[in-house]
Amino acid sequence: MNKRYFWIMSILVIFLSGCFQILPQEEEEEAIIDESIDSEEEQVVEVVPPILTPDNYYQSVIYDGTYLHGESRGFGTAVVDNRMDLDQLEMGLTRIAQQHFDPDTYFFREGQFIKRDQLNSWLMRYNEETNPTGLNPALGDEKDQKEREENHPRYLSHILEHNYLVKSEDGQMKLGGIVLGLSLNSVYNFRTETEDGLYNFYETVIPDDVIEREGKRIAEEILSRLRSGEFEDGAFQDIPIVIALFREQPRQSAIPGNFISQAKADPGNALQRWQEINEQYYLFPSSEASEHARGEADQFQRFKDDVQGFFDSYIGVVGKGRYLDNKIQELSIEIPIRFQGKAEIVALTQYAASQLQQRFDPNYKISLKVSSVSGKLESLIVQNPGSEPIIHIFD
Repeated sequence: MNKRYFWIMSILVIFLSGCFQILPQEEEEEAIIDESIDSEEEQVVEVVPPILTPDNYYQSVIYDGTYLHGESRGFGTAVVDNRMDLDQLEMGLTRIAQQHFDPDTYFFREGQFIKRDQLNSWLMRYNEETNPTGLNPALGDEKDQKEREENHPRYLSHILEHNYLVKSEDGQMKLGGIVLGLSLNSVYNFRTETEDGLYNFYETVIPDDVIEREGKRIAEEILSRLRSGEFEDGAFQDIPIVIALFREQPRQSAIPGNFISQAKADPGNALQRWQEINEQYYLFPSSEASEHARGEADQFQRFKDDVQGFFDSYIGVVGKGRYLDNKIQELSIEIPIRFQGKAEIVALTQYAASQLQQRFDPNYKISLKVSSVSGKLESLIVQNPGSEPIIHIFD
């Protein structure tokens, strides 16, 4: 990825977050050697300019003008069935990091230490001879293949690594912390082969208490490996490490999974007390939202009625709400329409923006996307807490 493309993508991501302001850099970064990456040549290490948003994003570190991709780039799509789970795993992990590493002093970089081949072996089943580093359980001794899979499901789906860098006293960048997200199956999908070479497909539900128990067991083992003298020559023995457990949703779910627990291991120490994360997602409209989020469910229904009454033809309106400790944090709404003309898009977007202000509480973030049936994004509305909505109509 070249530098120009990186900046375009950065600006797009920030725009989708709402109103932003790019702050001037106080001084130009010097050419330094990043102490957390082995390198034979000096690299110019810079950080992207700070940008004011309600989400308080970390500044990313770039090397020789180029964004440094993580070792597991693209790996998640092969092991996690639901794309929404991947998005929430990544963005939620940065929210957890903010609780431990101040965005004003720490800088973000995708994970560089758990190598791709290593990650692959960790995610596979344990086998004493062929894969002794596997973190998922070995198959049992049951005669029936279906029983072996059902009784010993794969719990761990993916490991996402984030690095957080900090400037040392001499101005060089050094590793200041690591955050790991362990993505765990709530439903284990598997197949068995018949005698004639065909496949039968099955799924087994993993109870929540088992997900948490196995996730904590795996987290302890991963920490032990990172702390060992063999891993990066023992460099992580004095680095704080945060591990968070993420519960995936079933493959066809309309809402993403959620984080369920986190713990931090201070330098030289084991993981301390696990803290429960009370996070949920609700689909609007749905019976679950009406039962557990009645206030927002009623507000959403009134908004939906407003929008559907705007045209004489049916318009679908769906939403997803993220809740923390039973309080809504953000709401995303999608309105797919059969494209008739740009004037209709403009009118609908303006009307929707006015109804957002009337129908919903202004104390949480709301984003709304209008898209055509082909999937093309036609317009976007972002309303940050206490702010007027920002509207953009795409050409």
